Amino acid sequence: MKTTRHLLTLLFCGFLLVSALMYICGEFLQCDMTLFAGASRQTRFIVSTLMILLTISLLPLSLRLFKFRRVSDDLHQRQAAALRHWGTLRICVIGLLLVMNTFLYYAFELESTYGYLAVVVLLCMPFIVPTKSRCEAEIQPEEPVKEEQPENDNDEETNGSHSQL
Repeated sequence: MKTTRHLLTLLFCGFLLVSALMYICGEFLQCDMTLFAGASRQTRFIVSTLMILLTISLLPLSLRLFKFRRVSDDLHQRQAAALRHWGTLRICVIGLLLVMNTFLYYAFELESTYGYLAVVVLLCMPFIVPTKSRCEAEIQPEEPVKEEQPENDNDEETNGSHSQL
């Protein structure tokens, strides 16, 4: 379990580091990363639409991944091995979205759409930090929540003091 958590933490920090390095190179070191500066409007539209669709579809799917029955059952049965598999998948999907949107922000001459998408993905990153308590909670089966029955308050009805309309 400890090695699984370290692997997930390494992946998580790696994606953040790559994105941060791209930001530092683009903003502070003034590196020219405009690979698609002369792209046509049609190319810009297609890439922009594709990234928007990928981000708004894969982000919620990745955040809810451990709630799906098949994944949840696998986590409860195989525990560390399943957490390594599914946790790696979730971190890679969200991390790649972050890196791709950050890269495209600079590749298309500071196109704000990709910057906003990268910020949205970055805001979701704290929800998947592989802490020890989170890793342990994700492999533990959820206990069904029992609602407490309120004590019998039918005394008013039995005494006849309940007014009827």
